[in-house]
Amino acid sequence: MTISQIEIRNIRGISHECFNVQLSAHKPNLLVAPNGFGKSSIATAFSSMNTKRIDLAENDHHKGDETLVPELSITVDGQKLSANRTKNEIRQQFDVLVVNSGLIPKAKKLFKGAVSSTIEVKPIIICKIPAKADFSYKLADAKANFGQNGKILPNIADLLKDQRILDAIKDVDLTKFTQFRIQTAVRAIADMVNKQNGSAAVISQWILDNCIDNLRAVAILNGISERLIKSGAAATEIEGFFAAYQIASLHAADPKTFSAATDWLYYVTVKAHYQDLLTNFKSSTWQWAKVEETKKKKELVISFPKAHQLSNGQRDIITLVVQLHKTLYESSKKPLILVIDEVFDYLDDANLVAFQYYVTSIIEEYKQRNQIIYPIILTHLDPGVFFDFCFNKHKIQINYLQSMSKGKSQDTLRLIEARDKQALIKDRLEMCWFHFHTDQCEIPEPEWPNNLPQVWRSSAAFQNYAYIELKRYLECKNYDPIAVCFAVRVAIEKLGYEMLTHEDQQKEFLTTKKTKNKMDFAASTGIDIPESYFLLGLIYNTNLHWSQGRDYVSPLASKLSHPTIKRLIEQVVTAVDNQGEQ
Repeated sequence: MTISQIEIRNIRGISHECFNVQLSAHKPNLLVAPNGFGKSSIATAFSSMNTKRIDLAENDHHKGDETLVPELSITVDGQKLSANRTKNEIRQQFDVLVVNSGLIPKAKKLFKGAVSSTIEVKPIIICKIPAKADFSYKLADAKANFGQNGKILPNIADLLKDQRILDAIKDVDLTKFTQFRIQTAVRAIADMVNKQNGSAAVISQWILDNCIDNLRAVAILNGISERLIKSGAAATEIEGFFAAYQIASLHAADPKTFSAATDWLYYVTVKAHYQDLLTNFKSSTWQWAKVEETKKKKELVISFPKAHQLSNGQRDIITLVVQLHKTLYESSKKPLILVIDEVFDYLDDANLVAFQYYVTSIIEEYKQRNQIIYPIILTHLDPGVFFDFCFNKHKIQINYLQSMSKGKSQDTLRLIEARDKQALIKDRLEMCWFHFHTDQCEIPEPEWPNNLPQVWRSSAAFQNYAYIELKRYLECKNYDPIAVCFAVRVAIEKLGYEMLTHEDQQKEFLTTKKTKNKMDFAASTGIDIPESYFLLGLIYNTNLHWSQGRDYVSPLASKLSHPTIKRLIEQVVTAVDNQGEQ
């Protein structure tokens, strides 16, 4: 299944937006947009759904107007599913989990009406705490009920405290054990065993030699036995079968007590898991997150210290990992939409690797369970920061929410392709079209690709086109983002070149590869280069080497849309224009 569209109405900062996306199961799906675009509104849309409807908090209504009807729709394989105040078709087919930082403001009244405010991290609720219960197992009673050779039964007291029993009986309908056919087969086995003489070891060998097929024919017990052996909870097939026999007999004797005992064992297992998880992540001797049981609500929660007592990176990675692991303990078989709302803004390189490792681990776990998961990651970060790490092998899916049509960039994109595919003209394009150079160049018509504008055979003509597009960008007109990238690059290189006073320095500048390296060289000569020239590397260092199917336009347009970037570019253009007037 593929999610091809997300549509939102009247939620937080979004009045009505329809995003065409490509969200694939079992792949990290990035939704990329600049800060202020409305990514958190998308997260709110998903997190505000309960199983029946959208239930917005007071502050999440668009413009604070509660009369505006909120709606979230997704299109899955051509089918549109919607959720609003009266229905939720999405949650009928999907589970949804939204992971965010959990920061909340908290006010406390002090003496004489004064108020103290702090920022805290909202506790993460793991599960309800069930009533404590055990299986009421006694080996002596089990042996007596089996018959004179009850000694064949293994002691499963320790197994009943081990999570491996939960794995062994998972998805097994133990109520079938009381069916007449199964009970008849089990009694026949017990009767044959009880007629034998000798030690438990002797009888076990007799079973192997004479009636092992009878044991294997009892499918419900054989299935449990195989799982116990696979997990190491039983050493032999005989031990596994008679351990399974006792487990099923306990359930048959008192299903309610058995169910309560498995609920308690499951809870104890989950609690221990999260305690180990937090211990493994602990990197501070000061404050840290804790696993706690709340007495009032009887819930198991992960509680956090005050926000200032935990670094942003520590908080975000713990929040993420805990909530990701929580998905593994949910029993639903529905596909899961997992929305991660920029929880990694403060992560250093090591924690960014950890983040990607845990996301991909969850993907692999869902695959092994034959379950479907859609990890959706909302971010303003350049997707390139992810490619060096774990996401690379999982074929990361990138979706730009502020996408821009190739439109005017079609020809400049073809020029990039020609530079990387046409060896005959590559060096000339690189030197005089893609960078500043004092020499102008013209490529003969027979060598010029026929899918490019003929006028661009002249490097001066192409750079003039790029500069016109740069002006259009500054005038808020329709523009070619790729051409603007070239124009900014050439303008900054020209300014750097003109600052150099020695001819040999200028020659070295022109032969130096890459704009960044050129500017570093110029700075090394002792001239004072404005900081903005380096900061605009965000634009001119854009990787423009050809890759089929890659979206070059949207990420560049997203960066160019930032008002500070625009002001910096405007300063560069002013400097170039002033230089030309001198």
